[in-house]
Amino acid sequence: MGYLGYKSTDSPLFRIDKTLIRLQKLTDDPDFLDVLDKFVEKADETNVMAFVSSWGEANPGGGKDRVEYFIERSKNNVKESRDELAKIIRILDLKVDG
Repeated sequence: MGYLGYKSTDSPLFRIDKTLIRLQKLTDDPDFLDVLDKFVEKADETNVMAFVSSWGEANPGGGKDRVEYFIERSKNNVKESRDELAKIIRILDLKVDG
């Protein structure tokens, strides 16, 4: 399961981590790799929390409140991933639509 879709070939974010590593040569910003690492970390956490939420009711001690808890954590990670990706876009001075 890929909540952000960056592991699906149909997604515009497919293998974005590998693409961004290759684009590193476009910048001499010392923060680039730290921001990239945080983006990948938050994107991975997003996917994990979304997956875990799908099993929240089935787990012992689980229930609708656990599903909501993991969905909320996933949503927060999506926001943090978005913010880190926006930093990367600024650092690399990329032009994006929308």
